[in-house]
Amino acid sequence: MAERGKMDLSKLALFGAINRERSYLTERQKVLAENVANANTPGYLPKDIKKTGFSDELKSSTLALKVTDPRHLTGLPSQKGGYMVYTPKPSDPLSLDGNGVIIEDQLNEVSKVRGDYNRMISIYNSFKKMLTTANTKINA
Repeated sequence: MAERGKMDLSKLALFGAINRERSYLTERQKVLAENVANANTPGYLPKDIKKTGFSDELKSSTLALKVTDPRHLTGLPSQKGGYMVYTPKPSDPLSLDGNGVIIEDQLNEVSKVRGDYNRMISIYNSFKKMLTTANTKINA
């Protein structure tokens, strides 16, 4: 519990969302780093990560659910807040040894993740400063 007179930022919805996005970006950076590290591994196909939603949870469960419209049950947030690592179908030809990593593409994605992560930190700091300016004592 936060001290009397101090605010716990993790209880604010905006800061919770920022922390979830930061966690996702951290996990994505790990997957991209693994792809770069395996750029010369024969037969290696690059992986990516996506946030799992409610529809992904249903697909991976043992429940049989009939969906009457493909637009149903899409875009809902995951109750677990988890991530799914997957191997996308290669859009470019594989190298002679079966490797599908295109290092330039991976480094481009790494750069995008870094930019997104920096944006999350900037938003976090801006709102923290705004709360501080409003004379709120923050337990940071």
